[in-house]
Amino acid sequence: AAMSRKRLQLLVESLTRSAKHFNEGEVECLIKLFDALVAKCSSQFAGVGFNRIVFRDTLHSAFGMTDEVVLDRVFSTFDRDNNGCITVVEWVEGLAVLLRGTLDEKIKHCFMVYDLNGDGYISREEMFQMLKNSLLKQPADEDPDEGIKDLVEIDYDHDGKLSFTDFEKAVREENLLLEAFGPCLPDIK
Repeated sequence: AAMSRKRLQLLVESLTRSAKHFNEGEVECLIKLFDALVAKCSSQFAGVGFNRIVFRDTLHSAFGMTDEVVLDRVFSTFDRDNNGCITVVEWVEGLAVLLRGTLDEKIKHCFMVYDLNGDGYISREEMFQMLKNSLLKQPADEDPDEGIKDLVEIDYDHDGKLSFTDFEKAVREENLLLEAFGPCLPDIK
């Protein structure tokens, strides 16, 4: 059911404040898109939000994001209360970072995506897991282990895993490392 004009306006104002990177018109469009996605979704969350499948399809069709592991992790960064459902607030605030986030916000987002088990570190195993897909597309004569070795050089404290501090320092020195372990941001267009 469509919400009243008044409730919509209050939601738009609130989300424009919390998702700082969008203006009111953009927030309103994102809410309408959200409502359309919820209407399409016949899940137990109907009316409240949409599930992982609708989320994945949307990011795939809108931004060409195809990596299953990455998409699942991006879903997890959006789904802050971890209930399997993206609410309108999680949707707009998540897209604000994904599409218009500052470098700081994007560093945090990417780190959370790559930290598969949520322990605050990106372990070698997590690097392998994330890189497996992107490195399979390398020419046959390139050794995937070499790619990992290059990346391990950003492990500044040499503890065999990347802390947020290691990751942040590396990305600040070389912005291309932001998506070092797989594409978890939409491309520029």
